[in-house]
Amino acid sequence: MSFPERPLSEIFGHAKEIAALRTIVGQGLNSASFLLWGPEGVGKKTVATALSRDFLCVSAGLEGACGGCESCRTSLWGHPDFRFLDSGEELSIGIDRVREFLEETREMPLLSPLRVGIVDQAHRLTPEAANSLLKSVEEPPGTMLFFFITSLPDRLLPTLRSRLLEVRFKPLPEEILAQMALRDFNGRPEEEIRDAVILAGGSVTRLYELMNSTFREGQEKIRKFLESVRPDRNYDQTTIADSWPFLSEKEGFDQFLDSIERLLLSCERSLAGGDADHSWSGSSLPGEYAHGMADFRRAQLHDRIGEMRRLMVHNINRGLALEQFLWHLDSSFHSGPAEKQ
Repeated sequence: MSFPERPLSEIFGHAKEIAALRTIVGQGLNSASFLLWGPEGVGKKTVATALSRDFLCVSAGLEGACGGCESCRTSLWGHPDFRFLDSGEELSIGIDRVREFLEETREMPLLSPLRVGIVDQAHRLTPEAANSLLKSVEEPPGTMLFFFITSLPDRLLPTLRSRLLEVRFKPLPEEILAQMALRDFNGRPEEEIRDAVILAGGSVTRLYELMNSTFREGQEKIRKFLESVRPDRNYDQTTIADSWPFLSEKEGFDQFLDSIERLLLSCERSLAGGDADHSWSGSSLPGEYAHGMADFRRAQLHDRIGEMRRLMVHNINRGLALEQFLWHLDSSFHSGPAEKQ
């Protein structure tokens, strides 16, 4: 697998994490194994590949890779001293893939001062594959750096994780995402950028998905869908049927979860006398959700959203999950007078 490289000079945020990694290697540690962990899409893999380019450079300085040596002129994805492993189209990373990945790692580098290996989606390593990496991690060759990348560090084999130097990556602040959006989507409407930045939740990947998709069209479908599933059970079946295919796809389902979360947030603001989130301004739904169901029912809906996000890692049936969520939503509005406030 390959993806576009981005030099460190073009990466926004994570300055402390980058500085820590460069300092460790810069102090002469030419063999180490790092664990870069944090939420999905915040830039862990981008940082790892950008640092790899610097570490592979023959004469890298304070400004990073020189750009002129043979190592720098060689594509990273065809570089003899760079190895990359992820699950690809599979659900797991097996021992055969790991053995192939480890080939040549104990040999001296060909073009660079050291070799670099990246294991992306490290939580997908099978126990056998993780165990096969232990020896290389425990006794790394004198010129080998390993980067293990994951959003689910607790799923790593404990004996493997205990041998890695951990660097945590946090969600990016909205101001950083806004700078990236303005750089890469210059000329797009300011309101569109603002909405995408807010809904991205600190994720660069999510920001680009929102900006590169028919984002506003999707938001309008979701709004009409939720306004069709009203507390009075006067459902607009035509709108629901028209929206269902979009909501059952990954992008639409993600946007739906974001929208319902912001709707529930608007409920709390409404109860506190504040204004609804801008994405729900002008709609009566925040007030209806605020006054039409008990507090604990709204909390249950919020928990249900979190559960669906966790299940999405396992490729759940989104259509079925949506049906179940609508059942929970309906029962929250019509739970009986004893549960109403």
